[in-house]
Amino acid sequence: MIDNLLLIAAFILGILLCFCGFKLFRASMAIAGFFMGIQAGNILNAAVLLEKIPSGWQEIWSTAFPIGLGILLGVLSYAIYKKALFFVSMFFTWYTIMKVFVLYIVKTQANLNLFITFSPNTVAKLTEASEASQSLITDKQISFLMSYIPGNNEWEKFLAVCLIAILIGILVGILICILQEPAIKVITAVIGADIIRDAFVTTAGLLYSWEKLPSFLDPVVKQGVDNVWVSFFVWAAMIGAGIAIQIRSSHN
Repeated sequence: MIDNLLLIAAFILGILLCFCGFKLFRASMAIAGFFMGIQAGNILNAAVLLEKIPSGWQEIWSTAFPIGLGILLGVLSYAIYKKALFFVSMFFTWYTIMKVFVLYIVKTQANLNLFITFSPNTVAKLTEASEASQSLITDKQISFLMSYIPGNNEWEKFLAVCLIAILIGILVGILICILQEPAIKVITAVIGADIIRDAFVTTAGLLYSWEKLPSFLDPVVKQGVDNVWVSFFVWAAMIGAGIAIQIRSSHN
């Protein structure tokens, strides 16, 4: 029940952020801060915290901690919304780069030692997502890219990418704060589209496991779950529509 409510909330918040980001700027920063807190909470749970929680409380903690952190950062972002623009932009840029990098580097079980503290459930999700993303880039291409990343082993390369992503995030945050209105419309559309895309993929997964789903819809829903190009198209389409609607509304 809680998961379904969170999914509905994600769709609503994503739509508001994507299409009304600048008009509802202060509220948008609260939504983006909440999203940032949820993602940060999930990362901390997977990497460090969840394995330290007693097994009987892990299920509750895995949901309650990200939501609690999301609410905290959402309220904080609302209170200091102008300054929050920089931190939200920086975090989202870092998060996007790292998410793509992690999906591509977790190509085989041999690479999972990078995430040795992750829970088995997290490792399984990363491996599944990595396998789905292989259609976008070949092993040869990723090996070529990895050869140019500083570091003597995969862990050092991972840390190097993390640092590079932070620096890029800082530059993006500064640029958005300088450009103000046009940049705010773009970044809110992008973050909103990312929330919508994640909610779309989750919904497709739930529908695909639904026993009452008509059989003729199975192939359609399966594409939403497994085909990364479908989720990419949803993301790109939402970004384009969000930017266009925000620009148009500001001229009316």
